[in-house]
Parts: sequence; structure tokens; C-alpha cells
Amino acid sequence: MQHLYDLAESLDVRIEYADLTHLDRDGDCSIDSRTIRLQPGMLYRLERSVLAHELAHMIRGDRRTILGHYDDKDERRADEWAAHFLIDINSYSAAESRFGTNTEAIAQELEVMDWIVEAYERTMQRIGNDVYFNAKMGVGQWALKVTA
Repeated sequence: MQHLYDLAESLDVRIEYADLTHLDRDGDCSIDSRTIRLQPGMLYRLERSVLAHELAHMIRGDRRTILGHYDDKDERRADEWAAHFLIDINSYSAAESRFGTNTEAIAQELEVMDWIVEAYERTMQRIGNDVYFNAKMGVGQWALKVTA
């Protein structure tokens, strides 16, 4: 968790704890005030996942729009960024070997929420014995290639 606080500090982002139940969410961020608000009393893995997600919005400068399609795309990207920030490929591989396709068990092992594991898996593409992350069309266009 400390690396998330350190990242926030390096970005000059203030983290506050406030009751967000009226917003029906566990976290939000304001690009203008450089503030991330978190619901107090969350489980460790929920707080860790939400904070990483909100930091992704802050880094990208995401702002809510009136167009749900764009907001949904920003949410998916924030989840994927948070997943790759929080999950190490070796830790994921070990958890997957131990728990198979049980997303909940993998998430608990990695101390993140299910939706973070799902976002991580969304960026993976398995071809034969290789796993590609953030694969694009064309030869050599991927962020990471790992032999499984």
C-alpha cells in the first residue's frame, strides 16, 4: 500500500477519507484539486484496488463526461492500469497455478479485488505457450511476452 501513497505524493495528489455512500462508490478523484477521496473502513484489498484505480484516472487526467461510452472506456482503462500496477506476472502465475480459473481465490491471494484480476486477464492473450500483454495487430507489438 505504501507504494500507492508514494506514487500519490510524487504526483502531488492528496488522499482524503470521506463518506461517499451518497455517491454509491468507494472512491473518486478531482483532477482540478489533485484530490482522491476514499470511503473509510474498506477492506485492505478493496482500498488498495480503489486507490490504484483512482490514481490511474489522475495520471490519465480522466474527467467524467455526459457520454457514458467514453466514461466506461476510461473506467476499463483505469482498471487495467491498476491491475498492472498491483499485480506482478510471477505472483499472478503462481496464484493461477494454485487456484486455476477461480478468480476470487486468485484475487484474495494477490490482495486485490476480483475486477482487478479480470482487468489483468483482459489484457492477456494466450497463443500456444506464450502469453502476450496488451497485444496489438502486427509483429512485435505487445507490452510483455511471457512463456507459460
